[in-house]
Amino acid sequence: MAKVLVAYGTKMGGTAEIATKVAEALRAHGHQVTLAAAGEVRHGESYEAAVVGSGIYAGRWRREAVGLLKRLARASDKPSRLWLFHSGPLGDEHGDDPVALPRKVRALADRLGAEDVVTFGGRLPADARGFIARAMARNGMGGDWRRLEQAEAWGGAMAAELEGRQE
Repeated sequence: MAKVLVAYGTKMGGTAEIATKVAEALRAHGHQVTLAAAGEVRHGESYEAAVVGSGIYAGRWRREAVGLLKRLARASDKPSRLWLFHSGPLGDEHGDDPVALPRKVRALADRLGAEDVVTFGGRLPADARGFIARAMARNGMGGDWRRLEQAEAWGGAMAAELEGRQE
């Protein structure tokens, strides 16, 4: 079974929960998974595969997730498989809308040979921190559009690919 890194950049915890579902699915298929905040992943450990995700705010990934992609791109022992995800669209009418990778992230994804990019709906809790997030929540934009069962299914599909079979 493969040694897999699942890392995330999050502001309010929603993206971390998506990463956790992906990690659980990979573990359920017998893979050795390290789940970590992107800013906590350091050099020295090599992985056969990696999944990196970020919350996307105003069209940008979290700094720590971009930093991890940069570190992976510079590493001599890059993962041979890479999948990316982001979460962010809010609302019933936008929760499933695919969002393009930011230009800087797209360049790193191409350099690293990312296999897939998935968009999950976002989550904006009623008690959101930050001026803009609080205002959005007060104006009825709060809610959860992540569909965690899709994150789990996506993790299962990755596990099948790592095992050389289609699911």
